[in-house]
Amino acid sequence: MKIQTDLCGSHIRIRNYREDDLAFLTDMWFDEENGKYLSDPTREYVDEAFQKALDTLGESASGYYLVIALADTGERVGSCCMFPDETGKIYDIGYCIHRKFWRRGYGSEALRLMLDWMKAQGAEKVTAEVAIENVPSNRLLERLGFVVEKRAEFHKYHMDISFDSYIYGKKLL
Repeated sequence: MKIQTDLCGSHIRIRNYREDDLAFLTDMWFDEENGKYLSDPTREYVDEAFQKALDTLGESASGYYLVIALADTGERVGSCCMFPDETGKIYDIGYCIHRKFWRRGYGSEALRLMLDWMKAQGAEKVTAEVAIENVPSNRLLERLGFVVEKRAEFHKYHMDISFDSYIYGKKLL
C-alpha cells in the first residue's frame, strides 16, 4: 500500500518505501542495539522467507511501509509502518528511529504525522505493541495519549528471544 503524498512535519517527512531504502533499513533493524526491541532478527537469523518479505516490502497489500527522512536534506532517520484492519477503522503501527538520531524528537513528530493521517483516512483507533523493557518507546506512546490495554509477549523471528510487552491503544475520535 502507498500513501498518496508525503506526510510533512517541521523536521521530518514520511514517504513511501523505495527499494534503495532496504540497506539502510536492514542495517537499522538488524543492529543488536537499534533493533533490540523489534521482532526482526539479527542478520544471521534472516532466512529465505524473511528475505523474500524484505524484498517485497514495497509491494505490500496489507500495510504501509514508510521511511522517515529529514525534511531539509532527505537523509533517512528511521522507518514506520501502518496496518489497517479490514474495516479501515483500526490501524496497528510500528516505528524505529536510527540510534544516531535518538532523542531529537523525530519519533514524536513521526507518530503525530501518522496519527493525523490515519484520522484523515477515517481511522477510529490505533494500536501499538512495545516491549515493556523499552522505556523510551513506552514513554513516547504515553505522552501521545496511548493507554495500555493489555500485556502480551512477542518473539524475535527465529531467535530464542522474547519480550513481555504492552499492547497500547489510542482512540482517534
